[in-house]
Amino acid sequence: MLKLPQPFIQLKSTDDFKLNFERIQHLLIHLLDTPVLDVYHIGGTKQTNYSTEPIVDVLVTVKSLHDITSLDEKRLNYHRIYRLHNGYNKKVMMAQFEDLISLKQITRLHILEQNNQMLYDYLTVESLLTNDKNIIQTYDSFKLAALHSSFSIKDYENQKQKWFQQLLNKHKN
Repeated sequence: MLKLPQPFIQLKSTDDFKLNFERIQHLLIHLLDTPVLDVYHIGGTKQTNYSTEPIVDVLVTVKSLHDITSLDEKRLNYHRIYRLHNGYNKKVMMAQFEDLISLKQITRLHILEQNNQMLYDYLTVESLLTNDKNIIQTYDSFKLAALHSSFSIKDYENQKQKWFQQLLNKHKN
């Protein structure tokens, strides 16, 4: 089991990750009785602006988080996608694993209800990290520092979440 985030890479091309995203998008949209409304490719594997873990982050919207119970069970488990139980607030996280021994993630699903503030926050951060060169550079430096100062994946993810919240607070004012 991984204790720290996977080693960062700097992408020259996003082609391989785009294909993985498209496979996941197709899977989610075409599941029988799918509750999925929209699927977005987000994060570092979508573009080449900053160093990233080799994990495809996917933002998924549903009408209600209660609707995703139907995703949890066997339909996504067959594709090595499992729910992460970490007490996320108003969000469900799922991950696709390369294998169930190392627990190396290859895809992460961030599942949110449609039309809520958290969805707009995700899309705002994604836009800033795609288009604002100063924020991109600051984020890249932050991620590298956070990686070296973290004792666990949870610690690293918590540091990133705090950074995103500070970024959003600056841009809301």
